[in-house]
Amino acid sequence: MATSTTCYLVEWKGRSCIVDEKRRPQNGDTVLLDLSGMYEWGHTYMHPRRIVTDDGLTLDDDLLEDVDVVGVVTHEVTAIHERDGSPI
Repeated sequence: MATSTTCYLVEWKGRSCIVDEKRRPQNGDTVLLDLSGMYEWGHTYMHPRRIVTDDGLTLDDDLLEDVDVVGVVTHEVTAIHERDGSPI
């Protein structure tokens, strides 16, 4: 779902996040990755240059050639529920 011309609400693997496709990743940013057609959440690190996925896989050096950063997460959307499971 588009939230602006460059930001989208993405729901993937139980997380809902606003992703900005034009923002450049900075050290420690959470990003949405395209790994040859498979999507994954990850965290960027600049020194040394690498990406660590939520599954714990470290992508560096030659492995980064097959990775496209779809966008940077600007906000994570969290549902709030009462104890009985009904939304507030």
